[in-house]
Amino acid sequence: MAESASAAASVDPTVYSLRANAFVSRRIYRLTGDALTWEEEGKALDGVFYDGISEIRLAYEPTRAATNRYRAQIIFREGGMAELFNLDYQGMYDFPDQSRAYVAFLRELHRRVAAAGKPVHYRQGHSIRVYIVNLLLTAFIVAMIAIAFVLLATIGLIWIAAIKLSILLYFIPTLVLYIKRAKPGTYDPLAIPGAILPEPAPAAMAPAA
Repeated sequence: MAESASAAASVDPTVYSLRANAFVSRRIYRLTGDALTWEEEGKALDGVFYDGISEIRLAYEPTRAATNRYRAQIIFREGGMAELFNLDYQGMYDFPDQSRAYVAFLRELHRRVAAAGKPVHYRQGHSIRVYIVNLLLTAFIVAMIAIAFVLLATIGLIWIAAIKLSILLYFIPTLVLYIKRAKPGTYDPLAIPGAILPEPAPAAMAPAA
């Protein structure tokens, strides 16, 4: 879903609003002079100093319902983490794209964390173990669908086989993109690779006066 023109034009890189899923409340994240803070309705303000962040991990995290989903995990030295997504949960299959605000916020966060001067791990994709497991699982699913297609075609259920094949073909581009972007690695916080950030949707043209 494309961002609105008003949202794209008014991005503040120090503020990010997100409801991650149906089971959590909306959080407002802010970048202050010395800390990342967040607040939820009915809860006290919380946060972490920039020098209390030990790791930031960025990854492409597609799902069947949201193939353009990206995730950022901000991990704290004393335990715990904050997790951001570029898609905002507003209801079942309703995930407005906030990529422009997400990218702006993360770039500013990286700049401030790097300026704090503490050693931080900047990682992209998944861990090696998770990446290998996901590769094997993906290969297994593709193989099962291919086998089902052959068996159904052999016994004459061509239309069901065609449905199975169309499902496989539909998800192949997402699977290939995921495999490329989920590969483990590190990155420069001041030059974040485009592969681990969503491409902001172009701003819609404002109607003529």
